Amino acid sequence: MSPLVEQMIQQIDRLSLVEQIQILKHIAGQIEQSVGDIPVEPKYKITDFFGKSPNLTNGMDAQEWVNQLRDEWEDRDAWRTTA
Repeated sequence: MSPLVEQMIQQIDRLSLVEQIQILKHIAGQIEQSVGDIPVEPKYKITDFFGKSPNLTNGMDAQEWVNQLRDEWEDRDAWRTTA
C-alpha cells in the first residue's frame, strides 16, 4: 500500500461515521461512473455450455422425469404442512 493511501486511511479513520459514509458514497459513485464507461464482455457464451451438463434424467423419458420431480415437490410440500 502506498504511503499516500495509508495517510488517507488514517485520516478517514478519524472522521465521524456520517463523514465516512459520505466518502464511501463518493467513491462508489466514481467507481460506478468509471465502470459504466467500460464495455462488459461476457466471459462465456451460452453456446459454450452445450453438452456440458450431466444427464439428469438418466435415460428416463423427459416428461416422466418432470412428473416424478413434481410428485417429489408435492410430497415435500405435503410433509411441511402436516409437520
